[in-house]
Amino acid sequence: MEPNQIPEFPWMTSAENPAGRKNKKNRSGAAGVWIPVLCIVVAITVILTYTLTSAVMRNQYVTALQYQQKEIERYRQDIANLQEMLNASDEEGGGSFGKLEFLSMLFEASSYYIDSVSEEDRLDAVLKAYAEATGDNYAEYYTEEEYAELYAASSGNQVGIGVSVLQTELEVEGSTYQVFQIISIFRNAPAEGSGLRIGDYIYGIKSNDTYQTVNALGGYTAALNLFRGEVGTDIEFVAFRQDGSGYTSHAFSITRGSYVSESVTYTTAESDPTVGIVRISEFNLTTPTQLKTAVNALLEGGAERFVFDVRNNPGGDLMSIKAVLSYFLESGDLILSAIDKNGNTSESYYAEAMMLAGDYASCNVATGEIGMYGDLDMIVLCNGNTASAAEVFTATLRDYEKAVIVGETTFGKGIMQSIVSLKNISYGLYEGYVKMTTHAYVTKCGVTYHDIGIAPDVAVTLTGEALEYSLYTLPQALDSQLQAALEQLN
Repeated sequence: MEPNQIPEFPWMTSAENPAGRKNKKNRSGAAGVWIPVLCIVVAITVILTYTLTSAVMRNQYVTALQYQQKEIERYRQDIANLQEMLNASDEEGGGSFGKLEFLSMLFEASSYYIDSVSEEDRLDAVLKAYAEATGDNYAEYYTEEEYAELYAASSGNQVGIGVSVLQTELEVEGSTYQVFQIISIFRNAPAEGSGLRIGDYIYGIKSNDTYQTVNALGGYTAALNLFRGEVGTDIEFVAFRQDGSGYTSHAFSITRGSYVSESVTYTTAESDPTVGIVRISEFNLTTPTQLKTAVNALLEGGAERFVFDVRNNPGGDLMSIKAVLSYFLESGDLILSAIDKNGNTSESYYAEAMMLAGDYASCNVATGEIGMYGDLDMIVLCNGNTASAAEVFTATLRDYEKAVIVGETTFGKGIMQSIVSLKNISYGLYEGYVKMTTHAYVTKCGVTYHDIGIAPDVAVTLTGEALEYSLYTLPQALDSQLQAALEQLN
């Protein structure tokens, strides 16, 4: 299943009437007449009830299926048009793809190193370079394996130890280390209960039976990849922990396992426990469920007002943001309209009940959940790294006058990417996935904020001592943007 695509569902058919049977004449008088009549009435009632219920469910499923099929057919038509152009180009002299094939033949015939790289890997490299060269800064080509990892991350289901980290540097006894600072430990993840603490700095990881620094392993990305692996295998590493004015080193061995990442965390304001603070780090498939858990827990704990913090939130999945905003809006309220390259509105998304399947079931919205948080007294915190779906969240609550916006002007990403399965649109001929920008979008206000951003109602920038911290470790007392939000609520 692809991000930003409505999942595929099986067709559902209405109940068929049971085959009728020819009644024999009953010899018991009046009872022989009424009993068959009652049976027929009951049967018709059951059939009608089932058919009407099936029709409601069927309409929801079919709408989703029709949307997906329409997108697939659109891509196939685009390819058919392209093929006509290529055929015409080939007749005139081979065209661009003929040039690529010619270059491939040259290397196959003469390159000393050609056999050191498989043809499949060479083709993948060409496809990646092609996507990068299109001028679309968000375009990428993924192999099947790369897409599987990407999808696992977007669905929140991953294998590792279950922590969020910040890449930074730390000076200890005159030496500077590249480190991973632990900023959160997920619930029910392998790292929980291991002794690892928030604030620890991982500086060495065991590889080939030897502890090596992050730098020696090739940097942050290479070191981080070592934490991924098969369920049941161990990862060993060492971390610095601040102890008074210095640091002590601690060794850990944690067995990798499956876990669900946390896209939503929550707490209360230190100066006022009636204010709930909900931080949304991204909009993935875990976000709708985790948001409900956070808000409901804070309400039960006595929270009366809320700060929704989407600072540094890069965005995420379309169905995720649609589900989340449905909790704040009324049924039928417009969330966004998608505009294609010709300036036409190709699709509009509204607050509504949703019944999805598979991993997207976490984005389901019950009828009773629509607008359940619409009356909350709330602030949205944003900054220059608030982008995409997080900007939709910010702009929509602003447009419907649900929240005051505090912080900095947002990033300004008002365009939408789609991930297309080559297998789906080529009838199984090719594998791989392509991500590309397919639409711009506008929210209820009808004005795009792409390359402009969303200006806050109350502009506040972090300064001074606050800049020495990351947002994830910034004390509330030094967070001038949060303090401004609290003032607005008061």
